[in-house]
Amino acid sequence: MDVYLDTKEVELLMDVLEYRLEDLRREINHTDSRSFKAELKTDEALLQGIQTKLKTPAAMGI
Repeated sequence: MDVYLDTKEVELLMDVLEYRLEDLRREINHTDSRSFKAELKTDEALLQGIQTKLKTPAAMGI
């Protein structure tokens, strides 16, 4: 799937991702359940991967 975003859309999406990552990190630190913590860490890694792609213009087809 190809998605084309303008600069403002990328900036907003990056802000949303950063906010969610901060929230996830807090939740990971406060979670006692190992299985739930593992799920959260998987989500964190996925979001970080998306963030990396957004930081790389070639990954967005620019």
